[in-house]
Amino acid sequence: MRDLFKTLLLHIWPYLYRNISFLKKYQVLNKRICMARLMRDDPVQWRVERARENGVIVGKDCRFFSLNIFSEPYLIEIGDNVIISGEVIFVTHDGAIYLFKDEDPHLFGHFGRIIIGNNCFIGMGAIILPNVEIGDNCIVGAGAVVMESIPHNSVVAGNPAKVIFKTDLYRRMKLGSKYTLRDQKYAFPRQNEMSFNERKDKITREIKSLPTRRPRKRSK
Repeated sequence: MRDLFKTLLLHIWPYLYRNISFLKKYQVLNKRICMARLMRDDPVQWRVERARENGVIVGKDCRFFSLNIFSEPYLIEIGDNVIISGEVIFVTHDGAIYLFKDEDPHLFGHFGRIIIGNNCFIGMGAIILPNVEIGDNCIVGAGAVVMESIPHNSVVAGNPAKVIFKTDLYRRMKLGSKYTLRDQKYAFPRQNEMSFNERKDKITREIKSLPTRRPRKRSK
């Protein structure tokens, strides 16, 4: 019986191998086609899936408006409901260590994880440096350079990034602001379903009549 099984296996193996190889190639091709369609139809979600493909741990309901991870994506963890704005950069290593290669000829590199909690917003142009953890319900301001970990429920800004107030204060400020617009049909994240002219007319109509922020008086 064993000899019969070996004989059958020897005869059918080339056929099985060809079909298994074809199936694997088909799966790879199908994945590429699906990703290409997603990139065309929804580039925000394409970046999320691309990050996962590269090894980033990404939670549910995330939206990525940029994907700048130059190396070690497997050192990055992102929680649920996180928005990554445009031109955000994740840095998981410190290349400056190589300046000291003569002092320590066995240098391999200096690396650190980046962990972002749930329900966070990372503003445009922010830079997240290695060995940093951003807590839940945090907001990182545009252009911030995050060098230290951030406690839960914090809003940070600046270079280096510092806590400027709690997220709850930001919530009350923005939800009560006359500059915050609302729309029953096109509420977030459906704003992009509104036509360009409709969006332009709405924002122009409701914002242009409002005054810009006045300069603050500085105490002498």
